[in-house]
Amino acid sequence: MTSIDGRAAHIALVLHDFSGGGSERIAIRLAQRWAAAGRRVTIIAGTEAGVARPLADGLPVVEFRRTLTRSIPDRLRFGHAAAGMIAALAPDVVVSPGNWHVPAFSAMRLAGMRRPVVAKISNPIRVAERGPPGQRILNRWFAWATRHYAALVAMSPALAAEAKAVLGRSVATIAEPNLPDDWTLPPPRSGPVPPIRTLVTAGRLMPQKDFGLAFETLAALGPEWRLDLLGDGRERDRLEARAAALGVADRVNFAGHVPSTAPYLARADAFLCTSRYEGYPAVLIEALAAGVPVVTTPCSPAVPEILSHPSFGRVAAPSAAALSEAVHGVAGTVPDPTASSALLMQHRIGQSAVAWLSLLDRVAASR
Repeated sequence: MTSIDGRAAHIALVLHDFSGGGSERIAIRLAQRWAAAGRRVTIIAGTEAGVARPLADGLPVVEFRRTLTRSIPDRLRFGHAAAGMIAALAPDVVVSPGNWHVPAFSAMRLAGMRRPVVAKISNPIRVAERGPPGQRILNRWFAWATRHYAALVAMSPALAAEAKAVLGRSVATIAEPNLPDDWTLPPPRSGPVPPIRTLVTAGRLMPQKDFGLAFETLAALGPEWRLDLLGDGRERDRLEARAAALGVADRVNFAGHVPSTAPYLARADAFLCTSRYEGYPAVLIEALAAGVPVVTTPCSPAVPEILSHPSFGRVAAPSAAALSEAVHGVAGTVPDPTASSALLMQHRIGQSAVAWLSLLDRVAASR
């Protein structure tokens, strides 16, 4: 049923599963806010499996099947089935949480799904390591696969500009909502420098994050440093072996999936991002919100927008020598509170949820 007043009264959020990735967690939190604002929200899931499932408590979930892998065939299989699920629900608008779901939405389209789609661009379209031929092929495929979407959303102006240049269409900008509405900067730390310094890094254990480089950086930093690695994934065994080979296994805490980074950031001297590429590395925002300086590779066009003040941290080349030097340079410093507040206030979830609803309403009204 189409909304009578032109609003997106019924919103369907498509999730292949409830993995602990940032895109899924943020999408679910937004969905909870949309529901709190009086909208009907239904999650269409390939499977309810995953550590993020409790975040969706209270929201109706329609599941395709209990067992579903993250392979391309299963993503296409789910997308084909989701077309029928969406037809039965008849939402005003359908939301995709990120690039990873593009194959599923392509299958939905081929299966006859014609509801308007609003999709977040969760990873950069351009990735240098693909090389020019591979990048050209991906550009054409992504433009073709998203051509029927009613709207695309980027997480920063730089990412929106990149997407517009590749896709040749306008892209909305809405900040990542990874801070609570009551967020405030913590009080500055005091006391002597601890004998053991703590570095924190976070993300799925997958090649994109290059956590092996984080271990090499830890080895270069010296024995007074330890590393908390927050996240889980298919590369855990390989990474544990890599830490052992580098002689840093006793200084790496594989914390696994954690419900919040806050307890770890509260004791961190610096946050390290070693990713090869990222969309909007929102965990850097979480670090700055905790008063922790950041060291990162130049993994995203959004990095200069995040590290917009010299006190926020440093961008370093993806080598252990450059990253360890940068960590030594920022350890013990504090991000400027006035500058960081100006950046971080836009990342409160309430503000982002309202911006998303405004966009969804415009899409619903234009049908």
